[in-house]
Amino acid sequence: MYRALSVLIVIFWLAMTALLLRNQIKPGDSALREVPAAHVVKLLLHHQQLSDLNIYSDKTHLGNLRISPRTDKEGGLRVIAFTGNMALSIPGGERQHVAWDGKVEMDKDLAIQRFILGVTMHEPDRLRSEIVIVPEENVAHYVLSTQRGVLERQDYTLDERGARDVFRQLGIDPAMLPMSPMPQHMPVTVKAQQSSIEVHGQQMDTYLVTVESNGQTWLECHVDQLGHIVKATTLLGYTLSPPDTSP
Repeated sequence: MYRALSVLIVIFWLAMTALLLRNQIKPGDSALREVPAAHVVKLLLHHQQLSDLNIYSDKTHLGNLRISPRTDKEGGLRVIAFTGNMALSIPGGERQHVAWDGKVEMDKDLAIQRFILGVTMHEPDRLRSEIVIVPEENVAHYVLSTQRGVLERQDYTLDERGARDVFRQLGIDPAMLPMSPMPQHMPVTVKAQQSSIEVHGQQMDTYLVTVESNGQTWLECHVDQLGHIVKATTLLGYTLSPPDTSP
């Protein structure tokens, strides 16, 4: 079960990251309140403020997320790091506590140089899946390990061939994948616009960042003028908010 879960994580991040990395963060249209999404990313990196968020489903607290933007002046990289944990319901089993950590490394033009994601489960034994995606090399490096050492190490290309390799590992017929490249079927757009949100009974000016694909909104995120994330909602029904505004 754990090996299947770890491979499913690879499938998800291969698909999603391949889509996201092939779409630049572009300015929006000429609408009055549209702003370039890159402006919001630069705002996060300029102020370098931590965002500590609680994760809720309805009003049930499930976990936490910390986002840490910073600029590496020596290396010239712009880094957005994240850590968190969450209680997930596994079909046919009890809740599993999952922890994750990672970071996005960008150059001064905000082109992604490297994306790292690690997912750790502690029950019944510690199991860690880590994937490092390097867009310039068109490859994802995957490692599955326990306290006793590395169980599996694999490289996947960020294209249909890589996805087919993952399907074969799972024992699934690769013919189930679409024949044409996935980005054409699921184009991802990142937009930002001026907005506002009510906090403690007062209106706060924010930037609303949305991530959409095929008419579905995957993520809506409000960022204040100092680069704090003040609220986010996801397609899966999760809400993220700071402790002082959590339900």
